[in-house]
Amino acid sequence: MKRDGPESDGPSSFLAKEAPLQAFDRQRSRRVASAGDASGPKASGSGQLILAPGVRVAEHYEVGPIIGASATGIVYKARHVERGELVALKVMHPDIARDSSLWRRFSREAQALSALNNKHVVRVHDAGTLESDLRYLIMDLLTGTSLRAVLQEEGALAQAEVVDYVSQVCSALADAHRSNIIHRDIRPENVFLAEDPTADPTVKLLAFGMALILDDGGQQTATVRLGSSPEYLSPEQLRDPHTVDARSDLWAVGMLMYELLAGRTPFQGLNTAQTCLQITGGSLPRIEEVCPDLPAELAGVIHRCLEVDAARRPQSADELCQALEPFSGPHLLI
Repeated sequence: MKRDGPESDGPSSFLAKEAPLQAFDRQRSRRVASAGDASGPKASGSGQLILAPGVRVAEHYEVGPIIGASATGIVYKARHVERGELVALKVMHPDIARDSSLWRRFSREAQALSALNNKHVVRVHDAGTLESDLRYLIMDLLTGTSLRAVLQEEGALAQAEVVDYVSQVCSALADAHRSNIIHRDIRPENVFLAEDPTADPTVKLLAFGMALILDDGGQQTATVRLGSSPEYLSPEQLRDPHTVDARSDLWAVGMLMYELLAGRTPFQGLNTAQTCLQITGGSLPRIEEVCPDLPAELAGVIHRCLEVDAARRPQSADELCQALEPFSGPHLLI
Protein backbone atom coordinates (compact mmCIF):
# COMPACT_ATOMS: atom_id res chain seq x y z
CA MET A 1 0.00 0.00 0.00
CA LYS A 2 1.42 3.36 -1.02
CA ARG A 3 1.36 5.95 1.76
CA ASP A 4 1.91 9.50 0.60
CA GLY A 5 2.92 12.39 2.78
CA PRO A 6 4.85 15.64 2.60
CA GLU A 7 8.46 15.72 3.67
CA SER A 8 8.93 17.01 7.16
CA ASP A 9 11.96 18.20 9.08
CA GLY A 10 10.48 16.88 12.31
CA PRO A 11 12.17 14.48 14.75
CA SER A 12 13.82 11.55 13.06
CA SER A 13 16.88 9.37 12.78
CA PHE A 14 18.29 9.74 9.25
CA LEU A 15 14.69 10.26 8.16
CA ALA A 16 12.79 13.04 6.47
CA LYS A 17 9.52 12.14 8.19
CA GLU A 18 8.42 10.38 11.39
CA ALA A 19 10.71 9.36 14.26
CA PRO A 20 11.35 5.61 14.61
CA LEU A 21 13.49 6.13 17.69
CA GLN A 22 12.81 8.07 20.84
CA ALA A 23 11.37 11.56 20.52
CA PHE A 24 13.73 14.45 20.05
CA ASP A 25 14.65 15.98 23.42
CA ARG A 26 13.42 19.57 23.15
CA GLN A 27 15.83 20.71 25.84
CA ARG A 28 18.70 19.63 23.61
CA SER A 29 17.40 21.04 20.33
CA ARG A 30 18.28 24.73 20.97
CA ARG A 31 18.88 26.10 17.48
CA VAL A 32 20.83 25.53 14.31
CA ALA A 33 23.56 28.10 13.78
CA SER A 34 22.72 30.51 10.99
CA ALA A 35 24.84 30.74 7.87
CA GLY A 36 26.36 33.95 9.15
CA ASP A 37 27.72 32.33 12.32
CA ALA A 38 31.21 30.92 12.71
CA SER A 39 31.53 27.99 10.41
CA GLY A 40 33.01 25.40 12.76
CA PRO A 41 31.34 22.99 15.18
CA LYS A 42 29.79 24.62 18.23
CA ALA A 43 28.41 23.50 21.55
CA SER A 44 25.14 24.84 22.87
CA GLY A 45 24.53 25.62 26.50
CA SER A 46 23.44 22.02 27.02
CA GLY A 47 26.66 20.67 25.53
CA GLN A 48 25.04 19.69 22.24
CA LEU A 49 27.29 19.88 19.22
CA ILE A 50 25.98 22.29 16.59
CA LEU A 51 27.23 22.20 13.03
CA ALA A 52 26.46 25.43 11.21
CA PRO A 53 24.71 25.16 7.86
CA GLY A 54 27.26 25.28 5.06
CA VAL A 55 30.03 23.51 6.99
CA ARG A 56 31.55 20.62 5.05
CA VAL A 57 32.07 17.18 6.54
CA ALA A 58 34.35 14.63 4.87
CA GLU A 59 35.10 17.34 2.27
CA HIS A 60 32.08 16.52 0.10
CA TYR A 61 29.03 16.89 2.38
CA GLU A 62 27.51 20.28 3.16
CA VAL A 63 25.61 20.43 6.44
CA GLY A 64 21.97 21.49 6.45
CA PRO A 65 19.36 21.72 9.23
CA ILE A 66 18.87 19.36 12.16
CA ILE A 67 16.15 16.85 11.34
CA GLY A 68 16.14 14.90 14.59
CA ALA A 69 18.04 12.85 17.12
CA SER A 70 18.33 9.49 18.80
CA ALA A 71 19.79 8.48 22.14
CA THR A 72 23.26 8.46 20.62
CA GLY A 73 23.41 11.21 18.02
CA ILE A 74 22.12 14.36 16.36
CA VAL A 75 20.91 13.99 12.78
CA TYR A 76 21.35 16.65 10.10
CA LYS A 77 20.17 16.82 6.53
CA ALA A 78 23.23 17.21 4.32
CA ARG A 79 24.05 17.45 0.60
CA HIS A 80 26.85 16.01 -1.50
CA VAL A 81 28.22 19.18 -3.10
CA GLU A 82 29.28 17.56 -6.39
CA ARG A 83 26.37 15.20 -6.98
CA GLY A 84 23.63 17.19 -5.25
CA GLU A 85 22.54 14.03 -3.43
CA LEU A 86 20.70 14.55 -0.12
CA VAL A 87 21.89 12.38 2.75
CA ALA A 88 21.53 12.11 6.52
CA LEU A 89 24.51 13.03 8.70
CA LYS A 90 24.42 11.52 12.18
CA VAL A 91 26.91 13.01 14.64
CA MET A 92 27.63 11.51 18.03
CA HIS A 93 26.25 13.42 21.03
CA PRO A 94 29.10 15.16 22.89
CA ASP A 95 27.90 13.58 26.15
CA ILE A 96 28.55 10.12 24.72
CA ALA A 97 32.28 10.66 25.07
CA ARG A 98 31.61 10.52 28.84
CA ASP A 99 29.10 7.63 28.67
CA SER A 100 30.75 4.38 27.68
CA SER A 101 27.48 2.49 27.12
CA LEU A 102 26.11 5.09 24.69
CA TRP A 103 29.48 5.35 22.95
CA ARG A 104 29.35 1.58 22.38
CA ARG A 105 25.80 1.89 21.00
CA PHE A 106 26.89 4.45 18.41
CA SER A 107 29.91 2.32 17.50
CA ARG A 108 27.76 -0.82 17.21
CA GLU A 109 25.36 0.95 14.88
CA ALA A 110 28.22 2.13 12.68
CA GLN A 111 29.81 -1.33 12.63
CA ALA A 112 26.55 -3.17 11.94
CA LEU A 113 25.32 -0.88 9.18
CA SER A 114 28.70 -0.84 7.46
CA ALA A 115 28.75 -4.65 7.42
CA LEU A 116 25.37 -5.05 5.69
CA ASN A 117 24.45 -4.61 2.05
CA ASN A 118 20.72 -5.20 1.90
CA LYS A 119 18.05 -2.96 0.40
CA HIS A 120 16.02 -3.31 3.60
CA VAL A 121 18.81 -1.78 5.73
CA VAL A 122 19.75 1.88 5.49
CA ARG A 123 22.95 2.33 3.47
CA VAL A 124 26.07 3.95 4.96
CA HIS A 125 27.95 6.22 2.52
CA ASP A 126 30.80 7.26 4.79
CA ALA A 127 31.94 7.28 8.41
CA GLY A 128 34.69 9.05 10.28
CA THR A 129 35.66 11.36 13.11
CA LEU A 130 35.31 15.14 13.32
CA GLU A 131 38.10 17.42 14.57
CA SER A 132 36.23 17.47 17.89
CA ASP A 133 36.85 13.68 18.14
CA LEU A 134 33.14 12.92 17.73
CA ARG A 135 32.23 10.18 15.30
CA TYR A 136 29.77 10.58 12.43
CA LEU A 137 27.85 8.47 9.93
CA ILE A 138 26.62 9.57 6.51
CA MET A 139 23.59 7.53 5.46
CA ASP A 140 20.61 7.44 3.14
CA LEU A 141 18.02 10.13 3.81
CA LEU A 142 14.66 8.38 4.00
CA THR A 143 11.20 9.78 3.40
CA GLY A 144 8.18 7.91 4.69
CA THR A 145 6.77 6.74 7.99
CA SER A 146 7.33 4.15 10.72
CA LEU A 147 5.02 1.21 11.35
CA ARG A 148 4.33 2.70 14.78
CA ALA A 149 2.94 5.82 13.12
CA VAL A 150 0.85 3.66 10.76
CA LEU A 151 -0.57 1.71 13.70
CA GLN A 152 -1.44 4.92 15.52
CA GLU A 153 -3.14 6.37 12.47
CA GLU A 154 -4.84 3.30 10.97
CA GLY A 155 -4.96 0.59 13.63
CA ALA A 156 -4.66 -3.05 12.63
CA LEU A 157 -3.35 -3.76 9.13
CA ALA A 158 -4.49 -6.22 6.49
CA GLN A 159 -3.00 -9.71 6.45
CA ALA A 160 -1.28 -9.44 3.05
CA GLU A 161 0.22 -6.08 3.98
CA VAL A 162 1.60 -7.42 7.27
CA VAL A 163 3.11 -10.48 5.60
CA ASP A 164 4.70 -8.26 2.94
CA TYR A 165 6.30 -5.93 5.49
CA VAL A 166 7.45 -8.73 7.80
CA SER A 167 8.94 -10.70 4.90
CA GLN A 168 11.08 -7.67 4.08
CA VAL A 169 12.15 -7.44 7.73
CA CYS A 170 13.13 -11.11 7.51
CA SER A 171 15.27 -10.36 4.45
CA ALA A 172 17.20 -7.75 6.44
CA LEU A 173 17.53 -10.06 9.43
CA ALA A 174 18.71 -13.00 7.33
CA ASP A 175 21.64 -10.93 6.06
CA ALA A 176 22.34 -9.53 9.53
CA HIS A 177 22.34 -12.98 11.13
CA ARG A 178 24.66 -14.35 8.44
CA SER A 179 27.00 -11.51 9.42
CA ASN A 180 26.76 -12.52 13.13
CA ILE A 181 24.65 -9.44 13.95
CA ILE A 182 21.63 -9.83 16.26
CA HIS A 183 19.38 -6.75 16.08
CA ARG A 184 17.72 -7.01 19.56
CA ASP A 185 15.46 -3.98 19.10
CA ILE A 186 12.78 -4.97 16.59
CA ARG A 187 9.52 -3.10 17.15
CA PRO A 188 7.17 -0.94 15.06
CA GLU A 189 9.16 2.24 15.78
CA ASN A 190 12.21 0.71 14.14
CA VAL A 191 10.56 -0.57 10.98
CA PHE A 192 10.32 2.24 8.43
CA LEU A 193 8.27 2.39 5.22
CA ALA A 194 10.49 4.33 2.83
CA GLU A 195 8.48 6.04 0.11
CA ASP A 196 9.05 5.12 -3.52
CA PRO A 197 7.32 7.38 -6.08
CA THR A 198 6.99 4.49 -8.53
CA ALA A 199 6.09 1.57 -6.26
CA ASP A 200 4.86 0.46 -2.87
CA PRO A 201 6.96 1.52 0.13
CA THR A 202 10.16 -0.39 0.82
CA VAL A 203 10.72 -1.59 4.38
CA LYS A 204 13.91 -0.39 6.08
CA LEU A 205 15.01 -1.95 9.36
CA LEU A 206 16.47 0.79 11.55
CA ALA A 207 18.08 1.25 14.98
CA PHE A 208 21.08 -1.08 15.08
CA GLY A 209 22.40 0.73 18.16
CA MET A 210 21.38 -2.19 20.40
CA ALA A 211 22.77 -4.80 18.02
CA LEU A 212 24.78 -7.69 19.38
CA ILE A 213 27.79 -8.44 17.20
CA LEU A 214 29.28 -11.88 17.69
CA ASP A 215 32.93 -12.60 17.04
CA ASP A 216 34.07 -15.56 14.96
CA GLY A 217 33.85 -17.81 17.97
CA GLY A 218 30.30 -16.74 18.81
CA GLN A 219 31.38 -14.88 21.92
CA GLN A 220 29.32 -11.91 23.06
CA THR A 221 28.97 -9.30 25.72
CA ALA A 222 25.28 -8.66 26.25
CA THR A 223 23.12 -6.36 28.29
CA VAL A 224 19.35 -6.08 28.35
CA ARG A 225 17.46 -2.80 28.34
CA LEU A 226 13.91 -2.53 29.65
CA GLY A 227 12.76 0.44 27.60
CA SER A 228 9.42 1.60 26.31
CA SER A 229 8.64 -1.76 24.63
CA PRO A 230 9.37 -4.62 27.09
CA GLU A 231 6.83 -6.75 25.20
CA TYR A 232 9.36 -7.06 22.36
CA LEU A 233 11.99 -8.69 24.57
CA SER A 234 12.26 -12.45 24.18
CA PRO A 235 12.13 -14.74 27.24
CA GLU A 236 15.89 -15.37 27.03
CA GLN A 237 16.63 -11.64 26.83
CA LEU A 238 14.80 -11.27 30.14
CA ARG A 239 16.22 -14.36 31.81
CA ASP A 240 19.83 -14.49 30.63
CA PRO A 241 20.95 -12.02 27.95
CA HIS A 242 24.13 -14.02 27.37
CA THR A 243 22.06 -16.80 25.76
CA VAL A 244 20.58 -14.51 23.09
CA ASP A 245 20.98 -15.57 19.48
CA ALA A 246 19.23 -14.96 16.15
CA ARG A 247 16.07 -16.69 17.39
CA SER A 248 15.49 -13.83 19.85
CA ASP A 249 14.97 -11.54 16.85
CA LEU A 250 12.43 -14.02 15.48
CA TRP A 251 10.51 -13.85 18.77
CA ALA A 252 10.29 -10.08 18.31
CA VAL A 253 9.15 -10.56 14.69
CA GLY A 254 6.34 -12.76 16.00
CA MET A 255 5.30 -10.01 18.38
CA LEU A 256 5.52 -7.50 15.52
CA MET A 257 3.10 -9.61 13.46
CA TYR A 258 0.77 -9.94 16.44
CA GLU A 259 0.61 -6.19 17.01
CA LEU A 260 0.26 -5.30 13.32
CA LEU A 261 -2.61 -7.75 12.81
CA ALA A 262 -4.41 -7.16 16.12
CA GLY A 263 -3.68 -3.45 16.46
CA ARG A 264 -2.25 -4.07 19.93
CA THR A 265 0.08 -6.39 21.81
CA PRO A 266 -1.24 -9.16 24.10
CA PHE A 267 -0.26 -7.18 27.18
CA GLN A 268 -2.95 -4.52 27.44
CA GLY A 269 -3.32 -3.15 30.97
CA LEU A 270 -0.21 -4.87 32.32
CA ASN A 271 2.73 -3.11 33.91
CA THR A 272 6.32 -3.91 32.97
CA ALA A 273 6.79 -6.56 35.66
CA GLN A 274 3.55 -8.32 34.73
CA THR A 275 4.45 -8.20 31.06
CA CYS A 276 7.86 -9.76 31.70
CA LEU A 277 6.30 -12.52 33.82
CA GLN A 278 3.79 -13.32 31.09
CA ILE A 279 6.56 -13.48 28.47
CA THR A 280 8.83 -15.76 30.49
CA GLY A 281 5.86 -17.90 31.61
CA GLY A 282 4.68 -18.50 28.06
CA SER A 283 1.10 -17.54 28.87
CA LEU A 284 0.39 -15.28 25.90
CA PRO A 285 -3.23 -15.02 24.72
CA ARG A 286 -3.74 -16.59 21.30
CA ILE A 287 -4.04 -14.09 18.46
CA GLU A 288 -7.19 -15.90 17.25
CA GLU A 289 -8.98 -14.48 20.28
CA VAL A 290 -8.45 -10.98 18.87
CA CYS A 291 -8.45 -11.84 15.14
CA PRO A 292 -10.98 -14.67 14.72
CA ASP A 293 -10.82 -14.49 10.90
CA LEU A 294 -7.06 -15.04 10.77
CA PRO A 295 -6.12 -18.31 9.05
CA ALA A 296 -5.21 -20.92 11.62
CA GLU A 297 -1.98 -21.71 9.77
CA LEU A 298 -0.81 -18.08 9.94
CA ALA A 299 -1.73 -17.90 13.62
CA GLY A 300 0.38 -21.03 14.07
CA VAL A 301 3.40 -19.36 12.45
CA ILE A 302 3.05 -16.37 14.77
CA HIS A 303 2.82 -18.48 17.90
CA ARG A 304 5.75 -20.63 16.81
CA CYS A 305 7.80 -17.42 16.83
CA LEU A 306 6.49 -16.68 20.34
CA GLU A 307 7.49 -20.01 21.87
CA VAL A 308 9.39 -19.68 25.16
CA ASP A 309 11.76 -22.44 24.07
CA ALA A 310 13.87 -21.02 21.23
CA ALA A 311 14.33 -24.54 19.83
CA ARG A 312 10.58 -24.62 19.02
CA ARG A 313 10.68 -21.39 17.00
CA PRO A 314 11.66 -21.02 13.34
CA GLN A 315 15.42 -21.50 13.41
CA SER A 316 16.29 -18.78 10.90
CA ALA A 317 14.84 -15.68 9.27
CA ASP A 318 14.89 -17.54 5.94
CA GLU A 319 12.80 -20.33 7.42
CA LEU A 320 10.28 -17.83 8.79
CA CYS A 321 10.08 -16.04 5.44
CA GLN A 322 9.33 -19.35 3.70
CA ALA A 323 6.61 -20.12 6.25
CA LEU A 324 4.95 -16.78 5.43
CA GLU A 325 4.98 -17.24 1.65
CA PRO A 326 1.53 -18.94 1.42
CA PHE A 327 -0.07 -15.87 3.03
CA SER A 328 1.59 -13.16 0.95
CA GLY A 329 -0.11 -10.89 -1.55
CA PRO A 330 0.65 -10.77 -5.28
CA HIS A 331 3.31 -8.06 -5.02
CA LEU A 332 5.62 -9.37 -2.29
CA LEU A 333 8.82 -7.29 -2.32
CA ILE A 334 11.90 -8.95 -0.84
